[in-house]
Amino acid sequence: MSSSNPPDSQPDPDRSPFTPSAMGADTGAPASSILNRLGDFFKFTAIIVVMIVALSYLSKKLKGVTWADVQRGFESLPASHIAIALFLVALNYLILTGYDWIAIRHMKKKLSLGRMMAGAIVGYASGNVLGWLFGGNLARYRMYSRWGFSTLEIIALISILSVTFWLGLFLLAGVAFIALPIHLPQSVVEMLKLESKLFGSASLTQELLGLVFLACVAGYLTACALIRKPITIRGLSVSLPPFSLSAMQLLVSAVDFLLASLTLYMLLPPDIVGPDKINFSTVLIAYLTAQIAAVLTHVPGGYGILEAILFTFLEGPNDDTKGAILCAVILFRVVYYLIPFGVAAILFLINEYSPVDKATDVADGI
Repeated sequence: MSSSNPPDSQPDPDRSPFTPSAMGADTGAPASSILNRLGDFFKFTAIIVVMIVALSYLSKKLKGVTWADVQRGFESLPASHIAIALFLVALNYLILTGYDWIAIRHMKKKLSLGRMMAGAIVGYASGNVLGWLFGGNLARYRMYSRWGFSTLEIIALISILSVTFWLGLFLLAGVAFIALPIHLPQSVVEMLKLESKLFGSASLTQELLGLVFLACVAGYLTACALIRKPITIRGLSVSLPPFSLSAMQLLVSAVDFLLASLTLYMLLPPDIVGPDKINFSTVLIAYLTAQIAAVLTHVPGGYGILEAILFTFLEGPNDDTKGAILCAVILFRVVYYLIPFGVAAILFLINEYSPVDKATDVADGI
């Protein structure tokens, strides 16, 4: 494999948004290795504990739900809704290419659109099913390293993808909490109440949460518009993208979350959705919350987390909607997670057995 910037070389400081300004020798390798192993052990243990707690909570939520209840949900869902959901998923994964395009453009690298699409589909589909620690990042590293990206450049790319992810999530959550009609269950409203010895009882209103999310987005955009010099943090030099590129980060990520939420909404049986029942804005907030929880806990695929949060946010005062919601969640797992993962597996194998890259496949500069 050859390229203008091979994996073993250090990237050009004038071209990469993430560059090392200092390198130090590891003088405590054995102790560091033990600490790393202990850290991994506790991290994986914590993930397993979170999954067990989430699944236990979910089992309580599903108490009394029978397969007949779920089957009624399948029978009441028109086939056209499933077809629309499949179309939305295909469109969503096409939009996901924008994440990689933005990152590669900011890094001033060149990569064919076909490879960007393959990297996005494989990275996000495997991350959705296997988790980012176990699937998404590993798959991206394997593919991009074959395409001539160095380890540091792949870390930079994944970091930019993460920023883009959070920007769109914060933007949509802020707008939804402030401007959209969200019907949160009383149990969720109670969770937003805080108790403090200094300030007493206080409630985090939806509007306040929305303002916090939008303030974070505004702060990032302002920083991108005003700060043009690299920022050095612990020996790592970070260059913020220009304002036009940061605005595109917002657009791509927001459309991504909108399409995913709309897919889930389309899979809910028609008799439980509507302005006075489960509306789209509530589904949007439920999905965004589930994504935040899944990413922060590192639970692979958000198994148990996604389902528990969706049931908490979407269930009504009675139990008659639980079967229909479970029907939608099962279909969403199949349509949005498993089918794209199958496509991603094929693309990954094609990349693995494709000819070695040429020097012209990956290049610096735009």
